[in-house]
Amino acid sequence: DKLKTLGTKDMLTGVMNRNAMNNRVDQLHSGKGIEECSIGVVFADLNGLKTVNDLEGHQAGDLMLKNAAMALQNVFIGCEIYRAGGDEFTIIVSGVKETDLMKMVDSIRQAAERHDVSFAVGASFEADRRNIKDALRIADERMYDDKKLYYEMHPEKKR
Repeated sequence: DKLKTLGTKDMLTGVMNRNAMNNRVDQLHSGKGIEECSIGVVFADLNGLKTVNDLEGHQAGDLMLKNAAMALQNVFIGCEIYRAGGDEFTIIVSGVKETDLMKMVDSIRQAAERHDVSFAVGASFEADRRNIKDALRIADERMYDDKKLYYEMHPEKKR
């Protein structure tokens, strides 16, 4: 049980890690042992982590990551939240309606503000969960578009 936890959980933030995400994506894509359902994918990339690490130290950056995870957990209650990389989180929402997914996405900014963090966000919806890899690609592209917009609006925060 301890090895399973270590292999699937991000110890800093308490959400699941990239390894767990990759296994889940493979499972959803293959469709084995899972009922048919829709899938929503959200990419939330933390804005400004490098600057915080550089100016305030890695303890401050770690606190920022923990706060980011808490903000996402407050919005995506009962959903699968993964720390996919350094400052990037991926959320997988199974069996969701597209309108409900977009309401959750709209709630991210308010939750982030309450936890003193900022995200670049991209989301995608697929009616068939087997298309999760398409949803991941589209959500990632949309997140990068949002990040570009963020730094156009806040050029002083660009690395």
